[in-house]
Amino acid sequence: MKYTLRLATTLVLLLVGSTAYAACEGRLPSGHQSAINPARPNLDVFSATVRYYANAERCQRGLSPFTADIGLLNAATVHSNYMADARNLTHKSNVRGYRSLKERMRSSNVSMRAAGENIGQNFLYALGGKSISLASRGQCQFTYSDSGAAVPQHSYASLAKELVASWMASQKHRANLMNRKFTRMEASFGFAPDDSTCGYIYASQNFAG
Repeated sequence: MKYTLRLATTLVLLLVGSTAYAACEGRLPSGHQSAINPARPNLDVFSATVRYYANAERCQRGLSPFTADIGLLNAATVHSNYMADARNLTHKSNVRGYRSLKERMRSSNVSMRAAGENIGQNFLYALGGKSISLASRGQCQFTYSDSGAAVPQHSYASLAKELVASWMASQKHRANLMNRKFTRMEASFGFAPDDSTCGYIYASQNFAG
């Protein structure tokens, strides 16, 4: 009887812990599984999805989750579009008022004591991590070499998950994600067309606290 009671108590504690993590992370936004339309991207959905996966990492380590900030979204969007236009992964810009992270925060009316920025690049299609072959069905039709399966276009969820994983794998980027001083976060991306890959994604993740 004591063993059964102890087991039941342990199960309750596990369920409570799981519920606490879910409450900490929040929920994925509606539309997170939609394929990205680079001509009309839903940057609110993308940012909320990145925040969900970032918060999942923070909650597992006992850190408070990030909240939203429209100013950070503006700063990230302006810089992501600049990188896509310039086809250059950089923290600097030649856009007036947005040349540095400090300028981007000021121009976007972000109140803060501390700020940070992660940037990253990916493909519009899920081309990373596996050997790819060109399919014969036409432009932007790729297949995985090992299985012959069609390579899908990124959804907001798959792109966000890959970006957060790559940032977590980098010491400097992970430091921003795990920084206790940062309480708010937004992310955005710009799109750069490309004939051979069918397009690159240039992403920015901005933090403030």
